[in-house]
Amino acid sequence: MAIEFDNGQTRYMRSHFIKDYLDAWSPTRGKGKRVNLIIAPTWEWFGANPQIAEDGTLTLFDKDIYTPEELWKNSKERIDEVSGT
Repeated sequence: MAIEFDNGQTRYMRSHFIKDYLDAWSPTRGKGKRVNLIIAPTWEWFGANPQIAEDGTLTLFDKDIYTPEELWKNSKERIDEVSGT
């Protein structure tokens, strides 16, 4: 996902869903996440209903929560830095 911060910088990061989907393919990181392999990852974007709280917390799908610190720390300046596995 692309995130535009208050300072005008756009950064990129994987959503929790996409990270779990990719982890599901890993023998070591996939435990408990393999159910995501039966769901197409592109479905995530339908009805995401993003909400940004006053403190900068981002909520997707009414339950997937990202703190401002997580968004900044885990995001990258270039999209190609998050596109690989």
